[in-house]
Amino acid sequence: MKRLFELDVLRGALLLMMVVDHSSSSLRLFTDQPLGFFTTAECFVFVSAFLAGLLFGKRAEEQGFAAARSASIHRAGRIYLGHLVTLGFAFVLGSFFLSEFPGISNLLDHYLRNQWAAIGGSVLLAFRPPLMDILPMYILFSFLTPAAFAIARRWGWRIVLSFSASIWLIAQTHLRDLLITAFEGVSFIQLGPFDLFAWQLLWVSGLFLGQRYYKNKTLLPLPEVLYSLLLLCTVAFLVWRWSSIAFGSDLITQTWLLDKWHLGPLRLLDFFAAAFVTARLLKHLNHWETLLRPLSLIGRHMLPVFCSQICFTLLLIGRADSGSSNEPIISVLVLCQLATAPLLAWFLEYSRQLAFQPWWPRIRARALGN
Repeated sequence: MKRLFELDVLRGALLLMMVVDHSSSSLRLFTDQPLGFFTTAECFVFVSAFLAGLLFGKRAEEQGFAAARSASIHRAGRIYLGHLVTLGFAFVLGSFFLSEFPGISNLLDHYLRNQWAAIGGSVLLAFRPPLMDILPMYILFSFLTPAAFAIARRWGWRIVLSFSASIWLIAQTHLRDLLITAFEGVSFIQLGPFDLFAWQLLWVSGLFLGQRYYKNKTLLPLPEVLYSLLLLCTVAFLVWRWSSIAFGSDLITQTWLLDKWHLGPLRLLDFFAAAFVTARLLKHLNHWETLLRPLSLIGRHMLPVFCSQICFTLLLIGRADSGSSNEPIISVLVLCQLATAPLLAWFLEYSRQLAFQPWWPRIRARALGN
């Protein structure tokens, strides 16, 4: 199946924005919720789920449900490996280079208290320190994907979406916070701020739209009147967001209606309205394919580039918190870090193309000096 260039570009742009958001640079003003009351995290989860739903639906139709389920589990295994490598890098910094990177202590306080418990918890996906909590969410959601498709095959997507929405509604009671309080004294548990009971709604919605796009090559058919309302809603949230920055946060932005970690209802409305509006614009990105190729390469090699950027961010945070860097220098370092993403993506793409070429012509060409 041909890759969707526009989605690769979108994922590449989101990753670069995420890098800035994870820093203390003043550049965050332009990347932290720039289009409304939602962040790159919501976009990442939804786009990843959309692609997962599209690919699962394609494999299930062409190769059977068992093959699609196996591919989804295999994908979860690759993400799990990336999770362990990233945490392993952080643990090495925390264990052997803490004096050189003192800022790491703020991120790995649980680990520094009980290292072996934290290592065991990370293997079980129960230890998720800041910056390293999104990959475990992807792993769990990858295992959720075959279950969602199995239920949909038997009872239809309406049941799946209704059940998912019900779980999200229960999550608004902050049930997860009660569970975290119950395990607060357990050293190997650090679940991070994401409420998976709420965020699974984004994933399931992405799965539904992804498999629908594969079948019909379109998303939900929207009449022009409804699309105009969504566009108006998106603009209204955009103006509200930047007004709150310019004139100070209003009280509503501090309530559960726009809560990020539990995905408040107004936040969801803002995101889905912006998503449907953006979907109509993405197809025009193909006209700038050459110009946007660096972003598309980042999106194509998302997992290794993502893990490498988390490691770079850990190094930057570790040094910046020591007081040896001021704000202008931090911004310059972040820009340098951003430049490494397309370079790594290009290297991975080149290595992949080289690996798929027959080995004998390559050896013969080198022997002849060509």
